[in-house]
Amino acid sequence: MSIALDLFVSQGYEATSIAQIQEQANMARGALYHHFPDGKLSLFNAVVDLVDQQLHDGFERIMNDIDSPVDQIVAGFDLVLDLATDPVFARIILIEAAVVMPGAWTDGSEFQLLQHNLELAMTNSELRTQPLGATASVLYGAARRSADYVARADYPHQAAADAIQLLRTLVEALKS
Repeated sequence: MSIALDLFVSQGYEATSIAQIQEQANMARGALYHHFPDGKLSLFNAVVDLVDQQLHDGFERIMNDIDSPVDQIVAGFDLVLDLATDPVFARIILIEAAVVMPGAWTDGSEFQLLQHNLELAMTNSELRTQPLGATASVLYGAARRSADYVARADYPHQAAADAIQLLRTLVEALKS
């Protein structure tokens, strides 16, 4: 799988052929399709799961280590933007997966976690009560688009610092 990961990062999904992966991995066609029945798409999904695990592990650490829902939200934004500075995460999750698997981030677990934390923060009076769906959608959209911005920036670390400052300002404006 590491060969496929390297090729998807360096060339992108479309430019990487299954024959190229097989050749570089010295793998027979039957063996590849045995493990990845849908070929390149199955292999890409496995690569996405592997790379995306660091995001899920990070969210789990945040949920275990931080009590305040607002602080969890901000730490989640920090995590996403930090990962967006990593060329592997940026290329696989933010650039390639968005094209190969459109809408994967739309109502996924990250959105649900943000919405849950917003609801808790509003219930606990850490944030002013706002329409939950709209608030979650606006903040999620801002965070997701910020991650895209960082992933494509010439200076991703500076872009991440700028974006996190703005996301923190948005959250601060929602406080009670």
